[in-house]
Amino acid sequence: MRIALLADLHANLPALRAVLNDVTNIGCDAVWCAGDVVGRGPHPNEVIEELRRLELPTVQGNWDEACSMNREQTGSIWTTPDAEAQGHASLAWTCQQLTDENRSWLRNLPATMRLEIEGRTALLFHGTPLKQTEYLWEDRPSRYFSRIASDEGDDLFCFGHTHQSFHRRVGQSHFVAAGSVGCGAADDARARYAVIYVSGADTVVGFRSVEYDHLSVVRDLTATGLSTELLRTPPVPHPLVDAGATGLELAEPGPAAAGA
Repeated sequence: MRIALLADLHANLPALRAVLNDVTNIGCDAVWCAGDVVGRGPHPNEVIEELRRLELPTVQGNWDEACSMNREQTGSIWTTPDAEAQGHASLAWTCQQLTDENRSWLRNLPATMRLEIEGRTALLFHGTPLKQTEYLWEDRPSRYFSRIASDEGDDLFCFGHTHQSFHRRVGQSHFVAAGSVGCGAADDARARYAVIYVSGADTVVGFRSVEYDHLSVVRDLTATGLSTELLRTPPVPHPLVDAGATGLELAEPGPAAAGA
């Protein structure tokens, strides 16, 4: 079975459509979404409606929760006061744009979703199984992932939030960070997602980067008055969280400012 894992779409419709076309071209059997459907980008309703039309399994990200509840921040941080102001502006604008039906859809997304694949279980979530705003960075020590695997008992863990693309095997469990469909890097605007191949006892993970009409998104963002930097500003760790932390209790403390 071949699964496309998408995350952090961030209201970028051209990027989502390009990825979905690529998914079709390579013949994926299923598409899962690990949250942050909206925020940052200029097409919140359009992206939601595409996911709803396709009935894709989707979990709630921190931007999704914040926008659906009309919150003033998403619980993460930005690197500078200017970036924070831009993030707050995007959050407020997105809250204003959402239709009642799409807001309700976001509000009712589950925080986690357990799926069956080839006789095994996969857990889909945004940040960690316990908290949408906590980051599973690639450089976390293995014991950090091992605790999650032990607590949850699944074979495959699928997530986003960091905008990183990576695959870690810890014991018998596989951790797959999807990258970001909607937000590229400063020097690479391509949409990124993961492809998970499961056959018998084998699990193989690959990553794809897809070109799309990035300039059209920049034009749409400019028309709304939002910053185009939002689509290439990466998430950052909370300064109080040690990358060598041994437990999930060291998640980012409390809401700080709008982030990934």
